[in-house]
Amino acid sequence: MSTKDDMSRKVMRWALAIAFVFGAGLFTSQAQDEPSLFAVVDFMKVEAGDEGKYVDLEQKVWKPIHQERINQGEIIGWVLYRIHYTGADDEYNFVTVALFDDPAKLEHTFSVDMEKVHPEADLDELFEETMDSRQLVRQVLIRRVGAVYPEGGPGNFKYIQVNSMKVKPGHGGAYVNNEMNVWRPVHQALINADTRSGWSLWQSVYPFGESLPFDYVTVDYFADFSKLGAADVYGAFENAHAGKDIDMLMQETNESRSHVRAELWEVLDSVWKE
Repeated sequence: MSTKDDMSRKVMRWALAIAFVFGAGLFTSQAQDEPSLFAVVDFMKVEAGDEGKYVDLEQKVWKPIHQERINQGEIIGWVLYRIHYTGADDEYNFVTVALFDDPAKLEHTFSVDMEKVHPEADLDELFEETMDSRQLVRQVLIRRVGAVYPEGGPGNFKYIQVNSMKVKPGHGGAYVNNEMNVWRPVHQALINADTRSGWSLWQSVYPFGESLPFDYVTVDYFADFSKLGAADVYGAFENAHAGKDIDMLMQETNESRSHVRAELWEVLDSVWKE
């Protein structure tokens, strides 16, 4: 590695560290124990009538490329989501997520040789078709702070509920502590009851700042549509925190953050590291 490359990597790690401090405040020891996992999330706007074309391009052209990225150790997974209950005025209606297990890999997030994957294809034409099929509205980098899954991970989940949270000034540490120590055990009880397939907490790394609509997201995983709304949250709370006052703990949660938005994302396709 050249001196220039080494310096670039050091700068990237320093920038990420600064973002973690200013974006969230202090983490609990439980959060720090979680294995590193980062996600680059691309929000897409696909116009009415172009959905089939867009999904076809993602599956036939880009999915094999993401598989090659996995083969080369660049990413550990890629998922294509469709957002349910959207209309013409919504900012985005599809999302792709690429997952990284090492912050150093974020310096060069796409280095695969596309000609190796599609040797007979006209790459310029594929790029043009892709650009015509959708608009990349926004890209964000998020970091996993904590999670709870069944043994072996969330498995073949079909839906996720993505909850955007805006933390109140000065409450970053309290919010993370609340999610990890109060609500994570509740989600574990929901998993034990087979109404959830997992839960995770993610922090916005880039961009960050007061003007952004969210600082964190929580993700609830579901095996199928029938699981949506099936959870007995009060029962799970009683199992996790017997004898404690759920209303008081809910008030403490609300004092640390605002629940800005909840969205339902459906998995259309994915590739994962074995």
